Amino acid sequence: MTSHTTQFKPKLTGVQKLVNRTKKMRFPRRANQFLQMQDDNGFSDGQFMAPPASIPWKSIILAVVLLILGVVGLTIGSLLKVGILASPDWLDKGTPLLILGALCFIPGSYHVGLAYYAYQDYEGYSFSHIPDLDD
Repeated sequence: MTSHTTQFKPKLTGVQKLVNRTKKMRFPRRANQFLQMQDDNGFSDGQFMAPPASIPWKSIILAVVLLILGVVGLTIGSLLKVGILASPDWLDKGTPLLILGALCFIPGSYHVGLAYYAYQDYEGYSFSHIPDLDD
């Protein structure tokens, strides 16, 4: 019986193929420098990690104030339009109060919602999504 000795040749990677080619090159020093550059790319994992976002308190307070003003403006404006508040001095101020209330309520509720979801650590929400007024 003949025993076949099979020599296992590992599959060469791209860098190993390059090493084999550089043995035949005229300028092996440059090839060694290139291989060293391939091993060390000059980056560390810490460079790509975002720093933790600080809580923008001024922006959140402004958003809460806008939300409160918007709710008050929408409430008073709708009560004036319906006629529950029927003061002659206030009758023509219902529509402007509704408009100003909506202009305050929409961004206020949006940013308060963002702050709440970021505080509760919902996926996809962060305090970095709220613009910071400290800049």
